[in-house]
Amino acid sequence: MCFLPATTGGGVDRDSIERVRSATFPVARRGYDKREVDRFLTSLAEWLETGGADQSRNDVIRRELERVGEETGRILTEAHDVAERLRVQAEREAEGMIEGAQTQAERTRAEADRIHAEAQGVAETAAQKLRTDADAYATQTRTEADRDAEQALRKARAEAKRIIDEASARKQDMEAVIADLEARRDEVLGSLERLSTELAGTATEHAQKIAERAKDTAAKAREDEDGASPPSDEAPEPEDEAAEDEPAEDEQQTQTMPAAKGSEK
Repeated sequence: MCFLPATTGGGVDRDSIERVRSATFPVARRGYDKREVDRFLTSLAEWLETGGADQSRNDVIRRELERVGEETGRILTEAHDVAERLRVQAEREAEGMIEGAQTQAERTRAEADRIHAEAQGVAETAAQKLRTDADAYATQTRTEADRDAEQALRKARAEAKRIIDEASARKQDMEAVIADLEARRDEVLGSLERLSTELAGTATEHAQKIAERAKDTAAKAREDEDGASPPSDEAPEPEDEAAEDEPAEDEQQTQTMPAAKGSEK
């Protein structure tokens, strides 16, 4: 800070001297030595206290103070220039740091994108493998299901064929039994028909014999009536003979029927 001490009458007042002694200046790089400046100001204040009241001294002091002010202004200007250079340098360094940070951020982002792409590729590969494994498992399961279904179908067809074959065999057996029964029925019917015919013939023959015997008996009776007739209580004897002949005919018929039954069997 640069100022000129105030004068009152024939000299410099005490306050001005104290301000000169305690004057301070901003500290800057590459400026004057602060101790030298303080020493100079102290000497100036003492000089003013001892003989600064004279006008000539006042002029010298004024010129000296003006010189000091100019030096101080130059120092301040240099300090301002240094500060400006430091600011520019700091801005450049800050810009460099910002650019470095941006470059690092770009590299970090690129690395993150690369890692993301790799992770996405790994995920897609894993997903593709899972899809492939799932398709293979589904195909295997479908193949096994088709094979099991085919085996079950073959078993069902075999079982159905076995049942049909058994049914056909039973049908054939039943048809054979029915045919045998029909043959036996026809044989029995034939035997019955033959037996009926034989019985009818036997009955007819027996009836003819009885009729002939009755006719013979009647003729003999008439002959006896025409000739010497025997007593009336002896006449029925021919009928007894006919009655005796009838059991013989019945016995012959009975013997014929078992023979017919044997042929039926």
